[in-house]
Amino acid sequence: MTKSASNLVEQAGQSDVGHELKQTLLSFDFDGEADLTETSKQLSETAKAHGAAQQPVSTSGPVKSKKVKAIFTQIEDASSKVDPPGDDDFNNKQLTLFQNFLCNNKHERDLLSNTVELWDSIPRFSVTRRQQNAMRDEKTGSLPIHTINFNYMGAAFRAEIRPAKVTEISEDGSTRTVEYYPSNREELVEDALRKIASRQSYGFFQQLPNEASGVAFSMYELRGELAKQNHTMSFQEIVQSLDILHFSSISVFKDNDGKAGRISAAYLPELAAVSSKQIKDDPSSKWVVHFHPFITQGIMTLTYRQFNYKLMMSLSTQLSRWLHKYLCMKFTQAGLGIPPFEIHYKTIQRDSGLLKAKHQPTNYADTAKAFDELKEKGVLSCWKCNKTIGPRGKVLGIVYLLTPSSEFIKEAKAANKRQSDLATAALCKTLPRASNGTSKKR
Repeated sequence: MTKSASNLVEQAGQSDVGHELKQTLLSFDFDGEADLTETSKQLSETAKAHGAAQQPVSTSGPVKSKKVKAIFTQIEDASSKVDPPGDDDFNNKQLTLFQNFLCNNKHERDLLSNTVELWDSIPRFSVTRRQQNAMRDEKTGSLPIHTINFNYMGAAFRAEIRPAKVTEISEDGSTRTVEYYPSNREELVEDALRKIASRQSYGFFQQLPNEASGVAFSMYELRGELAKQNHTMSFQEIVQSLDILHFSSISVFKDNDGKAGRISAAYLPELAAVSSKQIKDDPSSKWVVHFHPFITQGIMTLTYRQFNYKLMMSLSTQLSRWLHKYLCMKFTQAGLGIPPFEIHYKTIQRDSGLLKAKHQPTNYADTAKAFDELKEKGVLSCWKCNKTIGPRGKVLGIVYLLTPSSEFIKEAKAANKRQSDLATAALCKTLPRASNGTSKKR
């Protein structure tokens, strides 16, 4: 691994997972610019050997699951390179670890999902529909490539987001091609898909010949999951969001010594849709999506963390949801007697990408409202801020001090225990799993 890669695997290095599981695409271990399809070939042989050890290899090709057989017939006829998930891909050790949560019962399990730190640290949904309307060329419906800077584990990154082209039908029946960045609605859809993937027989993980992860689902199931979290959407809205996630792409760069390492992929690299005719012919047909490779690598290297998904989805603003995920990923040592968690306003503004009001006091007020909601929802017991004031009363900086609630502390400790169990299971080749898909708290 090059020196430029060492900082990016610091998170894995701090975990209890063995070295053989820490080799990851996230190391950006290459010079110059390279697409994801090329850089994925640089995954360590050790990691691939680990994957092979967890899943039997069939010499007769992948066995197609009944859940996705119908939809992939059309794809294969088109000579697609996409390998449909087989039955073994819905039931293997790596996936089982991802779907296992530390909780006491099914009710508690329904509250939980997984966050993947690098992927969820990228401000990839930060341009609202209103902001897009102001940026869009009225004649062509096009949007520019959106660039945003962020930090991850102390290192500077930038992301370039290319919009998706979507065909819209106007009231007079005419069609128009309009470009969209993924935004708030697409974020909710992605979170719901990740939740569905955490359930047995829905999520899949392919390990050979190339790693891939995703979920098979019906539109009824996805709409039901969103409605269950009070984010009801129409069939047309969900389909458009899936299209935007599939046709938008994101490139993540890390600069080092004048050379830019780049990883590029669509938010959902593969999307297999189900038509009404296919559903009529075979009611068991499923939509299938592949998750972004950063999620796949998170599953492969165990760099994910359980968190209170239901609470996150209940929050009223994107900023509140971003702050909740951020705390779940960063405030891992929350406990009684532990000093409050400190976060600077400039960190929130830079890494969320959501505070864009020209009038800065508006951004301060939005941040305060988000912390108030986290307190109201039981994430924080209290919070306060320390302001640095300059000449003429100008605010030069704000540091927020966040005291966790007893419930957040409990959840953080459960997530820590689960991380420890995952590492032990990976090294000892055991599964910390109960028959109902839960691990009992001790």
